[in-house]
Amino acid sequence: MSIHIEEAEMSIEVIEGYEASAAELIPRYESIPTDTVLGPILDALPDTQCRVLDVGAGAGRNPAWFAEQGHAVTACEPVDAFREAAALKYADAGIRWLDAALPGLEAAVSLGETYDFVLLSAVWQHIEIPRRAAAMATLRSVMAHKAKLAMSVRHGPGAAGRPVFGGTDEETQALAHDCGLTVRFTRHTASIQAANKAAGVTWSWMVFDAP
Repeated sequence: MSIHIEEAEMSIEVIEGYEASAAELIPRYESIPTDTVLGPILDALPDTQCRVLDVGAGAGRNPAWFAEQGHAVTACEPVDAFREAAALKYADAGIRWLDAALPGLEAAVSLGETYDFVLLSAVWQHIEIPRRAAAMATLRSVMAHKAKLAMSVRHGPGAAGRPVFGGTDEETQALAHDCGLTVRFTRHTASIQAANKAAGVTWSWMVFDAP
């Protein structure tokens, strides 16, 4: 296992926790269809081919789904085990994989490219609260004109070894507003995974528009 400190700005404890559990988590994540995970925001997903950035892309399920729709997909994932498994499984999908994490997302930002749709699924809770303003600014910086940002905000406890940091819908919306984004909608949903649901975990899905 190798963790690049300069790229992995997210809590190292979080990344190490995912690395340690990767063998169990990968098949679990891959067993849940993307259109189920993204069910609350299906009507906000791009309906024409565009440039998609998936931040915290995990084991590749979501990037592969977008690639199947004909989108040009860049996937950022700081957990080596996830990224390597995804690059192998979806080798023919045409996905560009980057070792990058919020708040800086350097490997993506350094490309100087912008994206029409940015996805942040089950990631925000792992960004320490003092770093969230910088993380939101980074996300805004890679959004193209008229782009959309879709992100989920977790409410409830995290798994042992993968700490989560609390947050509210209002906090997230305020940070987006400070970056010039407007709220398209916020929708609330129960957790899909049985263990999380039993623990009382719920999610807020938010979609923001760039001018």
